[in-house]
Amino acid sequence: MSHKVVLAFLLAAAAPARAVTSVVLLPATGANVHEGHLTAATDVLRAHLERTGKLAVTVAPVPGGLRAEPSPLEAAQAARAGGAELAVTLRIARLGNVASVRLAAYRQDGSAAHVDELGAAGPDDLDAALRRLAAGLAEGRPAHALAEIDTVTEREADPYLKYVATNVFGIRLGSAFLMNRASPAGTSHSAAGGGVFWLYDARSFLADLSFDLYGGDADRLVALGIGFYRPFSKGNVSPYLGGGVAYHWLQTGGDGAAGLAFRAAGGVLVGRLSTVQVRVEAGWQVSAFTEKVHEASPVTPHGPFATVGLGY
Repeated sequence: MSHKVVLAFLLAAAAPARAVTSVVLLPATGANVHEGHLTAATDVLRAHLERTGKLAVTVAPVPGGLRAEPSPLEAAQAARAGGAELAVTLRIARLGNVASVRLAAYRQDGSAAHVDELGAAGPDDLDAALRRLAAGLAEGRPAHALAEIDTVTEREADPYLKYVATNVFGIRLGSAFLMNRASPAGTSHSAAGGGVFWLYDARSFLADLSFDLYGGDADRLVALGIGFYRPFSKGNVSPYLGGGVAYHWLQTGGDGAAGLAFRAAGGVLVGRLSTVQVRVEAGWQVSAFTEKVHEASPVTPHGPFATVGLGY
């Protein structure tokens, strides 16, 4: 025998044996579940527990089926009676198309050593859920963190339900009062016009996309904006406050300029519960850029605006 073989034999003999925990498995109990599924779940869970290599499993000769889940004291008594370190209970409860699969392990004194739970969409999900629950008990980790490509449940794969946001398209008319104009320097002038908007209602907040055109004399303003608002009523008439940002192309007698502008606005939405809505809004907008003026200092136009819109 070569010295390498002898060395490998000595190392193997010196390595400590892997600790194995003795557990007694109580038959599965459940609510609104076929008793045959509970019996099969007990057998499948036992196989998965043994497959971990860390647990020595025996099944307790106690009744399972459609009955109450064993209490911690009852589980502790089963552990003592079976001479096991832990007693494992399995509870499957179904409500509609969703089932809850709960595994708990108790020590001989009735204290909980491990409690875990996974959801299942149906009987086909049980094997994957039981496999992960067994691995979680053996490794002392939550089952939801042990998903693998072949143990993701249908319940986990289902997309989350979300609120449906309604939206309306609208046309509006209004006026923007431009202050601190380029020419004559520092003067104010109103520009009339209108535009279109898409208003999205997500219940707890409103959001809109808008495109507006204003003009008057030497003034030109084109605005592409986005806004967010908080409604103060869930009724058919809903006041709101908010603000947003827009990209402005404007000319107020100078060289013209383009850039971002910030808006603060408030209004009233009439017909929020209807397919036809009236939207009255007023606010203030401030440019975050300047417009150059020949032989003069650049100016920063700003000012109030007001609109009336019809959405449908």
